[in-house]
Amino acid sequence: MSSGSPPRFGIIGGSGVQLEGRNPWRVETPYGPCQLAALDEAKRVLFASRHSCTSFDEAGKPVYAPPHVVNYRAIVWALVACEGCKGGIIALGSTGSLDTEGIPVGSVVMADDYYMVRPEPVTFFPNAHIGSFETPGDGIGRMHYTPANPLDTEWFGLRRSVQQMLRPVFEGAKDRIKLARGQTSEIWPCVHSLCPGKELSDSLVYVNSIGPRFETRAEIRTYRSAGHVVGMTCGNEWMLCEELCVPYCLVCFCDNACNGLSTHPGGALEEYLEHKQTISDITTKVIEQIVAGLSTRAT
Repeated sequence: MSSGSPPRFGIIGGSGVQLEGRNPWRVETPYGPCQLAALDEAKRVLFASRHSCTSFDEAGKPVYAPPHVVNYRAIVWALVACEGCKGGIIALGSTGSLDTEGIPVGSVVMADDYYMVRPEPVTFFPNAHIGSFETPGDGIGRMHYTPANPLDTEWFGLRRSVQQMLRPVFEGAKDRIKLARGQTSEIWPCVHSLCPGKELSDSLVYVNSIGPRFETRAEIRTYRSAGHVVGMTCGNEWMLCEELCVPYCLVCFCDNACNGLSTHPGGALEEYLEHKQTISDITTKVIEQIVAGLSTRAT
């Protein structure tokens, strides 16, 4: 795209997102193939189905990839470097709650920080377009940067825009969406404030575990001191977007209480499966609002 072209945006959805998009196509990246689709006629809002876009059968048809198999580098590179989604990436993630009173099952929250259970290097290095420090120079990315930086005005701007786009969703589904502690209808799905927090008490931290299994009760007890919700995917995407200097906004759907915290008779897994369909209706409305908002913003 030329510098004067409207920005493109990307949406990454998980297994709870029932969406295919228009005329999907396959993008070849240095890290493997990735299937994308358009969500608007102008192809300014692109979609990657996280678990069904980087693994393919012999006929070339996408097949399900569990969290530890998802090719995150292919997804982010395809959206940003190949297709020019530099306006921002909005991710939707299914999560378990680490605080069932503060973040009840059925709530929707916007994360402002992340914690990697196993902080391995997730990077595009040594790609020639990845430089060293904050300023990319002639490339499109950097290795050393401040993650989830509250001084990043582009990141804050994307978060604020998404929050404004989504307010009508809450107004139209108050009876099915539970508010988390610190949320109000005015700032939903942000928590405590529209601004990223400084402490655990005023933040919303996404804990990225390994998967594909659910976490043990002992692990959950440990993670409660570090964050608020647990998922297996989004921290990887967040890091890679930051490396490419693209803002990443994460909206978390809390569809179960974590292992050892659930009061569901069947436990955390059964609670997740039972609630998955309920939350998918809200997820659909969230995507519709985001696509409508981004399509307007991209013109």
